[in-house]
Amino acid sequence: MKKKIKKEKTISEPKVIDAVLKWAYKHSYGLKPKIKHGNKHGVDLELNHEKTRHKYYIECKGGPHDEVNFVYSLGQIITRMNRKPLGVNYGIALPAKSAEIARKRIPRDFATRNKLTIFSVSNNGAVKRLVPSDFRKEIN
Repeated sequence: MKKKIKKEKTISEPKVIDAVLKWAYKHSYGLKPKIKHGNKHGVDLELNHEKTRHKYYIECKGGPHDEVNFVYSLGQIITRMNRKPLGVNYGIALPAKSAEIARKRIPRDFATRNKLTIFSVSNNGAVKRLVPSDFRKEIN
């Protein structure tokens, strides 16, 4: 008799967006956030720091397709880099497994040059911000 392996459900895109918004408010990036709803064009989240006015443009993905989430989010945020003003930080917010794939595969130099951050979102909604110095090395 085969044992059924219970596959852990992966956090959905709306829950990834909610978790990153909670992170943003906690870290003073909650000044008039712009959230993309539905099939509108543009990044999923536009965040502004309350004091410094630094901006984050973040593309979010969720669901069980780890590799696809990584590839789509990276492709979408790269296309936004040509269209938005200079001085903006970019981010991809992904479920933890997809974020780990991204952390291992995105070159640190590329992420540094393009101000790219990964937001790793666990199934319980905890957000871990990974900056370029965290890329391509083991984390716990």
